[in-house]
Order: sequence, then C-alpha cells, then structure tokens
Amino acid sequence: MRPGAVAPGLRRVEPGPSFRVPVRHRAYLAGSAHDSFPEHVPDAAEMIPVFAAEGADRPGPGWTAAIRDVVDETLPESGGVLLRGLPLTDKVDFEQAVTGLRYDRLGYRGGIAVRKNDAGVALNASEEDRRITLSPHNEMAYLPDYPRKIFFFCASEAHEGGEVPVNDIRETVKNIPEHIQEEFRARGVRYHRSLSRASSAGAMGWPETFGTDDKRRVEEHLTASGYAYRWSDDDALRYHYNRDAFTAHPETGEELWFNQVTELHCSYWRSHPDYPSDLPDHAYPATTTYGDGTAFDDDMISFLRGALWRTTRAVRMRQGDVLVLDNQVLQHGRFPFQGPRRHYVSLTR
Repeated sequence: MRPGAVAPGLRRVEPGPSFRVPVRHRAYLAGSAHDSFPEHVPDAAEMIPVFAAEGADRPGPGWTAAIRDVVDETLPESGGVLLRGLPLTDKVDFEQAVTGLRYDRLGYRGGIAVRKNDAGVALNASEEDRRITLSPHNEMAYLPDYPRKIFFFCASEAHEGGEVPVNDIRETVKNIPEHIQEEFRARGVRYHRSLSRASSAGAMGWPETFGTDDKRRVEEHLTASGYAYRWSDDDALRYHYNRDAFTAHPETGEELWFNQVTELHCSYWRSHPDYPSDLPDHAYPATTTYGDGTAFDDDMISFLRGALWRTTRAVRMRQGDVLVLDNQVLQHGRFPFQGPRRHYVSLTR
C-alpha cells in the first residue's frame, strides 16, 4: 500500500521524524566494542509501514477486523507494521483486541526472558534491567514451538530511550560469510540452560519457566521434548538440547537464519551488571555451543552480534501504539531507557 491508501478505519501515513541511536561501545551490550558493530542504527523509516486509525473512540469488532486486514496484507511483504491511534488505553483493551483478531495464541513455557509468565492474553515485555540493551532476536527461536506473529503494545512510553530495535534477518545473513553458515548447517546449535529454583533479577527460576513447581511434571515435559537433563544437589535444573541454525519460512520456503546463538551465549551475562564476568561458561543461566558441544570462538560470537546490528533499524513507540512483527523474518529487542516504560506482548501462531 502507498501512503494515503485506505483500509477500513486505517490509513497509511508517513513515518515520524528521523533519528538514530548509538550502539558502538554501549554499556551492558555484549560485544559492542567489536569492529563489526556500527556506531549508530537509524530509524526504521519506510521499513515498517505506519497506519493511523481514523475516527477511533472505543474498541470493537470493526476495529479488530480492520487491524487483521492490514496485518494479513502487510506482513508478507514488509515483515512488520506499526498501528497508531487505536482506541486502546490499557492492557485490558489490548487483550480484547488481540482476542478479537482470532489468531491462535501461544504461551511462554520454557522461555528465557525475565518476565512474569501468567495465563493472560498479554504478557509483560521483558522486565530485564532497564540499563541493558536487548539485542535483536527472533522470539523463542531456541524452541521447537515459537510464535509466528508478535504483537507489542505500548501502555506507557519511556521518558528517554526504550526504542525497539528491529532487524530483517534476511538482510543480516548476507553479511555472514558462507563458511560460517556452512559450519552451522552441518553442526547445528546446542542450547544449555541452568535454572535455579528461585528467580533472580537476571534469570527466571525453573518453576516460573515451566509454570509448575512439580519436578515430575517438569521431567515429563523435558523427556517428551527429547532434552537431556539433571538435577543438582541445590535443587537447580540443568538441561540441553540441539536445534538447527536455519529454518524454512512456511509460506515462501526461504531458508532463514533462525536461532539465538548470540543472545543465549554466556557472554550476554558476562556483560550483565548483576553477574560476575569470570564464571565458567556453564555457570550462567544459559549458553550456546555447536551441536556437538564444542565451544564457540568468542570473537565469532561478537562478529555475529555485530552482523545483526549492522542491518538493524529502530522504532520509537508512542503510548497506544501496536507493533506487529513476523517473528520468523523480523527480530526485535529493546534499548535501555529511563522513565515508566511499560510494554505488553502477545504471541500468536
């Protein structure tokens, strides 16, 4: 759709003023001193189409139908869309809107983000320390069942910072040398998790991760998933499993770099303000290796992080905005912020 084209109740508009966000040498951003990192990332501009609601006063079936039309038409081409001016003021309104879209919802069982894993339609977006930059990632790409679409709702915006970095993984993979890609195709990725019973500032405990404090039920889930696991004397859970580094897009068949080899690598926690930087790799809440258990070269992990950031753009969400992403194509993250930023997220198939 071109600017000015009309869907029922929604009109495509021009993006807002341009801006850029510093990245290189940013505090609490793993690898940001590496030469592969850009100095800044620009705003998303035309990468993410923006649609504004007209005549909005309260949520209802007409609006959810209009939203679904725009999402279904826009995502296959752009991978994302920003909806502005909808009659949504709080989490309840957002949950009603998402429910009305009638996409199949997906929970967060087994996820690693620091967030309350309740049973509602909308979850809190990551509650990780606000000083930390969350690098672009495909949500739950480390699990066999991951969301196809992600809906973010801005209930309150930050006073400063808090932009959402978005990245088209199809562009990133062009910057990854073929010999590195081939190595990952051949060997895959092993994800290692180490979960204590109690949650902490930088990691969720295993009862919150799996939604139960019953070890038997956790073991049943891990066994059914084909994971290798063990319990330690201090009631901590350690497990690992293998995943491919690439997947095929279900509609186009296109091969996609789809993993969290960088974000779940132990170097993330080595750059975290709440963790010491000198622990063994497997002492952190998670790490990644090749599928055969061989450790990654730290320089390669930093290079891959920089490759993601070189193709990243930024979205500055306003209160009431809804950002919708095709999770297999567009990655998302979070810049550090100050102020009462509150985002909710809903995951769908």
